[in-house]
Amino acid sequence: MVLLLLPALLVACRGEAPQASPTPQPEAVLTAAAETANALLTAQAQPNATQTPAPSKTPAATAATPSPTLLTPIIGFTPTVSTTPAPPGADRAEYNWDVTVPDGTDFKPGEAFTKTWRLRNAGTSSWTTDYSLAFIGGAQMSGPAAVPLPNSVPPGQTVDISVNLVAPQETGKYRGFWEMRNPGGNLFEIAVWVEIDVVSGAPGTPGTPGPTNTPGPSLTPGTPGSARVSDVSLAVDDESADSCPHTFTFTASFDLNVASPVTYLLEAGSDTPGFTFNLPPAETVFYEAGSRSVLYTLDITNAMSGWARFHVTAPNDASSNEVAITLTCSP
Repeated sequence: MVLLLLPALLVACRGEAPQASPTPQPEAVLTAAAETANALLTAQAQPNATQTPAPSKTPAATAATPSPTLLTPIIGFTPTVSTTPAPPGADRAEYNWDVTVPDGTDFKPGEAFTKTWRLRNAGTSSWTTDYSLAFIGGAQMSGPAAVPLPNSVPPGQTVDISVNLVAPQETGKYRGFWEMRNPGGNLFEIAVWVEIDVVSGAPGTPGTPGPTNTPGPSLTPGTPGSARVSDVSLAVDDESADSCPHTFTFTASFDLNVASPVTYLLEAGSDTPGFTFNLPPAETVFYEAGSRSVLYTLDITNAMSGWARFHVTAPNDASSNEVAITLTCSP
């Protein structure tokens, strides 16, 4: 699951030949998400809960934390991070879905399991294996202080990040929070969480992959069939360029009436003999209601002329206008 946090809380949580890379733009939803997070943590906190401190920069011990209590209020919790912030927009992460262990999965006391999240690089910097997912609060469940990315992730691409955990010995509900961290030690953008129920004698329930898990408590999907995308449009920064190679930047926009997963892709074609576009596959992203936008960059090295459009296939079918693009290679 995912949680967008205010800067005070969140301070610092696919690579091929040139192709279009979708990057959802940042939205002004941080305040509402943070208020929801605080309300959720406070409402669910147990009376005898004790606050779990933020992890230090030094590697955490691998031994299980004795009887960690979940849902400890972390309002006002501020991780210790580098004082030099990342350039605006350079490091951004976007939650896609839980690949394993959906919220509320049952485990036996002391049962080992692996939690995997799928995150998208929604910024302009390339994530290297020096980036990591770091523990920031709640129940650590014998997890490490941080896990490095398994591979490099260019802007617009996704990565599955797994953490090996152990269910606490005492029964109850537990939640631990994790966030992306860059090589400079700065946490950034969003926090994700793992939430389990420890039930005495209960068998572990394997997680179910798929984008149907709600990315966070602040998102309330509409009833089936109620979600609808409208006002789909596509714009390009420069329709005609005369220097090769050239990067065309497209901005797709649409309105969504209720919070829902949206599936979309960039389509393009050309009449230039021998020329083909190298486009990314369709993407599914959970959005809150409102006006949304997606950024694509398309690197072209040879002279061509063609068109592009933005196509939404779910929750309903809707296509944008076609924009013409031309590239002429000057001598």
